Amino acid sequence: MARAARDSADAAALRARVAEASKGKALADLLLTAKLDAWLCEVFYASNDTTGVKRAAQAGVEAAELAIRIAPESADAHRLLGELLGQIIPHVFAGGLRYGARSTKELERALQLDPRSAEAHIARAQSYLFTPATFGGDKQKALQHLATALELDPQSDSAHLWKAQVYAELKENDKARTEIEAALRINPRRAYSRYLAGQLGGRQ
Repeated sequence: MARAARDSADAAALRARVAEASKGKALADLLLTAKLDAWLCEVFYASNDTTGVKRAAQAGVEAAELAIRIAPESADAHRLLGELLGQIIPHVFAGGLRYGARSTKELERALQLDPRSAEAHIARAQSYLFTPATFGGDKQKALQHLATALELDPQSDSAHLWKAQVYAELKENDKARTEIEAALRINPRRAYSRYLAGQLGGRQ
């Protein structure tokens, strides 16, 4: 139900699921809350609601931090914390300086704990994409992590979606369109993929 809400960009439904999940304090509840907040960030991106992205990311960070206190060896908790810190960076003053190194540290820890997590490789790729080169950003390394993610999970529409974004940043628009088309073949309902396809001049 929550995935369907993300795919259809139904922010109200996702917020309701976040509110329900956040009532629990067990590890599973905290991980679910952080995951849903990350999905909520995506929904807000698709509607250009940057304030919504910031609020959802901050709430997700709190849940992920609590999850790490309960389970310091949880790869998912470290991955979600690193991913959500990365979501905050563009929306606060000096975000890169305040959160960049910590986000990277959390994502690297997630990969140490579970190097076969496609989601962790995707999150690391996002970090490489959005971090300025002077602070360690590297679009080619982003592509390498996304290639690994697809080896681990060939049906990951997220990996194709993010490859499209990297190629778009590299001005390789034909490759970007190929990747977003692949993402839409796997999951044609996902609003963010359709949004990106529209930006690239592909089908929506």
